[in-house]
Amino acid sequence: MLPREGVVTYSVVVESPPASFVERRREARRPAHLQSGKILDDGERFLTEFLYRNRTEGGIRIRLVQRVPLPRSILLYDDHQCALLAASVVWQNGVDVGCRMKGRWPHNKKLLLRMSGPYYAVQ
Repeated sequence: MLPREGVVTYSVVVESPPASFVERRREARRPAHLQSGKILDDGERFLTEFLYRNRTEGGIRIRLVQRVPLPRSILLYDDHQCALLAASVVWQNGVDVGCRMKGRWPHNKKLLLRMSGPYYAVQ
């Protein structure tokens, strides 16, 4: 077909992951847009803030606000749900972190109030 005035041609290009990419998740990822939280160690001390990247039923991928080496066992405070979740760090590459969820942390009203307040990093 030769180009003519008023005629538009296009093609749809479907991007596929690189050949070296291997998907290891069993569940589908759900993107999480602009959801934030805070990370604490298992002694309930504040470490850094984070943004959710995506979630599955058993795991979560987060991006740290600053590069901080994380311990194997952490607590995630979800700013939106005002809940504490226990997690294990599976991998960390700079500010990107993959975690396996362990479940809810035992209810600690004093800690939840501190994490939802303006001075959460001060103990």
